[in-house]
Amino acid sequence: MTQLPKLALVLITVAMTSLSHAEEFNGYDAMSLSQGKRVETDCSINWKDPKNGKTYCFANARNQFMFKQNTKTFVPRAQETFKAQ
Repeated sequence: MTQLPKLALVLITVAMTSLSHAEEFNGYDAMSLSQGKRVETDCSINWKDPKNGKTYCFANARNQFMFKQNTKTFVPRAQETFKAQ
């Protein structure tokens, strides 16, 4: 009987971890979205914004670098493209 509570605890922990690491824009490349394009990623290249706690995914390191340089411009553009399609 003691195994069931342990299993439930593990499942809850996994679910909470998944929720806390959810990617912004469903894993699409944030920089590409800011340029009006949808590029899917596996989110292996990502960045968590310390200001808002959101995790952004990128297709490559160049896009990640560029996005981080001017999030005030790129985040609203990416949001607009993501909502439009």
